Amino acid sequence: MHRAADDFVREVNENIAELGERFGLHDETLELICECGDPGCADRVAVPAAEYERLHAEGRRIVAPTHTAGVSEQRAGYAVV
Repeated sequence: MHRAADDFVREVNENIAELGERFGLHDETLELICECGDPGCADRVAVPAAEYERLHAEGRRIVAPTHTAGVSEQRAGYAVV
């Protein structure tokens, strides 16, 4: 995993989630960037805002459903690492 790329994408996703919260999108689906750590990956994942917040609080990452290395859970449209 490329730590700098992973940290950057995580920060971008956190900013997207924060903006969603600021605009009252708690029940909406956010379009986020895959947090697989591959600096060349730009896959998008659709994650419910509340679910992203819960996973983030647990220190978990969301990845594209095709990025199966280290995946602990498959969800509709994304996977959890």
